[in-house]
Amino acid sequence: MGNTSGAKYKHMMYNVSRVRQKSGKKLQKAINRYIDLVKKERHRGTTKWIIKTREKALARIKKMGITQKMLDEALTKRGLA
Repeated sequence: MGNTSGAKYKHMMYNVSRVRQKSGKKLQKAINRYIDLVKKERHRGTTKWIIKTREKALARIKKMGITQKMLDEALTKRGLA
């Protein structure tokens, strides 16, 4: 019969809704990642690591449909424009 102690169903007694939020802050995190990269580039200069990371960040931004206007607004809000 296997394990019949009920341990495998224990979670059903405590938390009815175990579904996590899947995409709540993805857009904001992608924008923040790009802004942090811009800060590092201004502080350290252009390095190979920054070039590669910028390509990945821009690809993520393009994939998510974030426009240049949204990026510019976020940069001006942080005082980096």
